[in-house]
Amino acid sequence: MRKAAILLFTFFSLCKSYAQHAWAFRAYPGFLAAHHEDMQAMGSHVLGLEASREWKIDKDGELAKSQQQPFAGIGANHVMLFNDINGNVSSLFCYYDAGISGNEKASLRFRLTTGIGMLSRQWDVYTNPRNRAIGSRFNGMMQAAMYVQKPISVRKTIQLGLSMIHYSNGNFGQPNLGINMPCLFLAAKQSDNNNNYYKPLYPENPNTVEWQPSLRFGKKQMSMDDPRNIFNYVAELKVLYPYKPWRFWTAAINGFYDRTYVYTKFQPLPKAGLNKSAEISISGGHEYRVGRVGMVADLGFYLYRPDDTKRKYYQALGVKYYISPSLTAMVLMRTHLSMADYLEWGISYRIHTKATVKPGFKEGFKWAFRGFKP
Repeated sequence: MRKAAILLFTFFSLCKSYAQHAWAFRAYPGFLAAHHEDMQAMGSHVLGLEASREWKIDKDGELAKSQQQPFAGIGANHVMLFNDINGNVSSLFCYYDAGISGNEKASLRFRLTTGIGMLSRQWDVYTNPRNRAIGSRFNGMMQAAMYVQKPISVRKTIQLGLSMIHYSNGNFGQPNLGINMPCLFLAAKQSDNNNNYYKPLYPENPNTVEWQPSLRFGKKQMSMDDPRNIFNYVAELKVLYPYKPWRFWTAAINGFYDRTYVYTKFQPLPKAGLNKSAEISISGGHEYRVGRVGMVADLGFYLYRPDDTKRKYYQALGVKYYISPSLTAMVLMRTHLSMADYLEWGISYRIHTKATVKPGFKEGFKWAFRGFKP
């Protein structure tokens, strides 16, 4: 409880720094799903409690109209796992919430959350060997929720739906099966008596192409018995083509240096030439940007791999923060279906083109086949 209190204090301190709209309090009754045979002793009921602070986005603009008045928030939660093997977990997070359909009386909405969680119990060969899912104290947290929102008075709102919460460390430390918790999504909101809202920072000319070369690195462990750290490196050249002022279609070519291909348990990690450690891929995806924050989703295909240990394709999900007009920091999780590879941390440099292009997915293909000419 002491750790949860520290996180709550940090959360309430952060709230003072943001334009404010509403307080929200949520409960997540559900269960921890033992999705692997090594986790059979970890199955249990769970109960999460959350406090969050929210603000409206783009009150009267196109974004507000297309997403039923979206809003964003920061929050803290404490999830009780009711199992001595599992311990409990406390988290700080941020989220984005958009409407799908509905009206002022009731609306269907979707929320995506990401943050950092701190577990009270992790795997330890001596003190907690039955926890085969989590091998680190700190873990990434993600939650997806679909729910119905209904106002019950001018300033009070209730929410009811379903959610999935996930904690894992991206192979930062072994084991890393992760924990998944299907839960109900129950909430009550109290709005402020004001019209404050956050105005997105759109580009001065949104209908231009942007290039982003980036460098990233990741740390990975391969085995619980041999928990050595292996550092991998990534170089990428990505192009972003506009669709909306806050949405971009993306395409990239990527080069990976990954020495896990030459890893052998309990043996020294040998030097490896590019023929035994390099991966080359192309990827395409989407970036959703509100203000200085971008949410990234990519699908990649390997053009070259040293062997077929990994699947031919991968997914990458992550968050970017636009530090300045030229510099961006990011963290991405690369996975092969349900198997996490590793977390990638890095920076990118933004190169803006001056010529205006026609926005849209089809227009992006036409622009590419013209040889990247405006």
